[in-house]
Amino acid sequence: MKLNIIFAPIIAVLLLSACAPKGEDIKGNDKEKSQAPAQDQTNRNRNNEHTGESNNESKNPDQTMSQAEVMEAIKNQLKTNISIVLPNKLPLSEGKHLTATTKSNANHYEVVFYESVQPIPINHNTLGKDQSAKAIMRLNVKKYNSLKEANEQIGFQDYSKQGANPVDLGHGIKGYQDAGAGSQWTSWNEGRWALVSRAKTTEGDKGKNLAKNAVNYLETHTLPIPKPHGMVHIDVDQSDNRIMWQKETIVYTIDQVKEPMVALEIATSFE
Repeated sequence: MKLNIIFAPIIAVLLLSACAPKGEDIKGNDKEKSQAPAQDQTNRNRNNEHTGESNNESKNPDQTMSQAEVMEAIKNQLKTNISIVLPNKLPLSEGKHLTATTKSNANHYEVVFYESVQPIPINHNTLGKDQSAKAIMRLNVKKYNSLKEANEQIGFQDYSKQGANPVDLGHGIKGYQDAGAGSQWTSWNEGRWALVSRAKTTEGDKGKNLAKNAVNYLETHTLPIPKPHGMVHIDVDQSDNRIMWQKETIVYTIDQVKEPMVALEIATSFE
């Protein structure tokens, strides 16, 4: 009986001693768990700083945007004093996405439009440097110091006064053909626009047919109203398709379009 009384306190002390470290371990584990989220957040912040995009690059590269949304995003990238005008819609290959690179200053802006298989942010550093996207059109807009200087960029001509051979292009439009330097030109006027189709001298009929196709297309589609003039140059060889028009001292230029009829389609999408 005395032995039981003596050993009882000793057993109690041993049991308390054995339990103490376990309590400290639990408190330590709780402390580590409470710090983990903060450490994870710090790591995330560091990763974001390391991979952060340029301020000139649009966000959400994986987000599919409509053409209207892309055009609005492009406008936000342009810093210029010129009123920004962009096409309402661009013809894209099936399943492709629209993106662009931009340049601008007070009196000039340039937009190169691309189509890509995957969505790519506007002004992404890979655009124009690899095969991930293909350029489909460039829009260049510049304000000149005088109306005379702007007129010189257009180089408007009244082809009825050039003395070339007349040809019927349909819809009551008379064209004029001339040749030189290995090229044959089929030229005509519609309102304030001067238009010309170029082909090799050995393919003169192709140039005339392209001109007829353009005349027919413009019967149901309208080019922008120039002030005072505009110029269309379409090429059978797809090497130099250019469409230019002016709004007084501001000159708009579309180029880098491979297909001549696509160039017209793009031009008629401007208001």
